[in-house]
Amino acid sequence: MHKRRFLSLILIVCISVSLFASVHLTREHGALALYFLDLEVSPEAVDKSGDSTILISPEGKVMLLDSGHPESAHLVIDALEALDVKTIDIFVASHPHIDHIGGFPQVAARFAVKQVYRSSLEYGTNVNQAALQAMEQYNLPVTILSEGDSFMFGDYVKVDIYNPPKEITYPKNYPDNSTQFINNQSLAMKLTYGESTAWFSGDLYMAQERTLITKYGELLQADVAKANHHGGDTSNSLRWIKNLNARIVVAMHDQLDSMTVYNNYKRYGAEYHLTLNDGLIKVVMDDKKNYQVFDTKDSWMN
Repeated sequence: MHKRRFLSLILIVCISVSLFASVHLTREHGALALYFLDLEVSPEAVDKSGDSTILISPEGKVMLLDSGHPESAHLVIDALEALDVKTIDIFVASHPHIDHIGGFPQVAARFAVKQVYRSSLEYGTNVNQAALQAMEQYNLPVTILSEGDSFMFGDYVKVDIYNPPKEITYPKNYPDNSTQFINNQSLAMKLTYGESTAWFSGDLYMAQERTLITKYGELLQADVAKANHHGGDTSNSLRWIKNLNARIVVAMHDQLDSMTVYNNYKRYGAEYHLTLNDGLIKVVMDDKKNYQVFDTKDSWMN
């Protein structure tokens, strides 16, 4: 009897969380909406669940930024379907690690994709090759981006690219011991919608954060930002946090990587949201620096 009651309670909690998440997976017409997905992998998985963010422009265009781990792809697909997405107008691959590009073949098999943006970085893993093969299989237009490039996300949102450099110099013995190098080639992009701004730069480490600050300074400032490298202390240096000067920061991770990073963002005035504790996180912005944040879980973090 106790076991049945326990299982029933788990079922009720799961249904409640699912319904709560579905409330947040709704369109926000006339606004720019960012949906930071709460991804999971099995306990046996070696890699983290990773990043995937759905962006919907004021007129309803859809961008998918990264696609998470292959085991998380069904959650990305579920979220896109809950938002009644039929076509992905833009897919952006920040960099070719498994927790960012791994789910793409499954996503591409389910949805039409009009345009792919990625960097020129070469990386010969099976996971990245599968993503590239999917782009070829479905005859997807692919555009290579680097610093200085820009593109429009619909009619109202401009996206400027600040990283990687136009010429990528590979280290000796690449790709051996290349984790930091690959992360530092992440696409860094700033979205501008009127007076409102949002920043995404994949898994940049501190060294490349310093490089970008030296090059661009205050141009990097944004109101909403995804924390680099899942909120870890390989990244998110104090200098970066101060220069970014974000009001709302989201870390996408299935664990709390660094209390120091959390405390530093809070110290400099940012709301800090983590998918582990806050669940799916939706940020809605107009073009005049007005923001709303919706979490599917209540937590102590913000």
